Amino acid sequence: MSLTGTNVIVTGGSGELGRAVVEEFVRAGTRVSVPVRTDNTQLPGVAFSARCDLTDESEARSFIESAEKRVGPTDILVCLAGGYTGGSLVEETSDEDILDQFRMNFLTTHHAIKMVLPGMKQRRNGRIVTTAAMPVLIPTGRREAYAVSKGAVATLTRTLGQELKGTGVTCNAIAPSIIATEPNKKSMPDADTSRWVQPAEIAALILFLTSRESGSVSGNIIRIFGGV
Repeated sequence: MSLTGTNVIVTGGSGELGRAVVEEFVRAGTRVSVPVRTDNTQLPGVAFSARCDLTDESEARSFIESAEKRVGPTDILVCLAGGYTGGSLVEETSDEDILDQFRMNFLTTHHAIKMVLPGMKQRRNGRIVTTAAMPVLIPTGRREAYAVSKGAVATLTRTLGQELKGTGVTCNAIAPSIIATEPNKKSMPDADTSRWVQPAEIAALILFLTSRESGSVSGNIIRIFGGV
């Protein structure tokens, strides 16, 4: 697979998983842009970064316009931005819980895709990877708000898989089980981490899904289990 010289945007690129993905893209010879929450975020090898709240459509547009002006047209978009703020029973879940997770997980993805898609379609070339989650495919309970927001991402991905047929642009989602990051380890200190997914494994899959060789793969939600 050759990604050398391509322009990549990785949202959520300053998190632990995001940094692993960014490092792999940099190692592959791409030019990477990352929206960040704070101006002093250090990301070695990144071509462009700037503060951006992706839940705000105007900020998302401004960041991507700046990135493309500085680096060039976006060939690859990887949407890792999002988060999990805890779960509760359905009857205990407030509207604000749902809206908060929806903004964090769906709007960040929707806004980024919306901004890069016209250019990709015009150039008839582009790769998009979104992030769903295992509870979308295997419900676990007590995660309504999170699962609903990630379910929306999965539906968006499948929708784009249909809309983008014949355009040269693909869109797929990854759906990892628990990722072996330090925050997850701290929140579950007694868990058996041997079956957790390693960030490097996810990064390798993302690199394939964004390669030229993956052109016939689109509209899929790909499960990732660790320790198989």
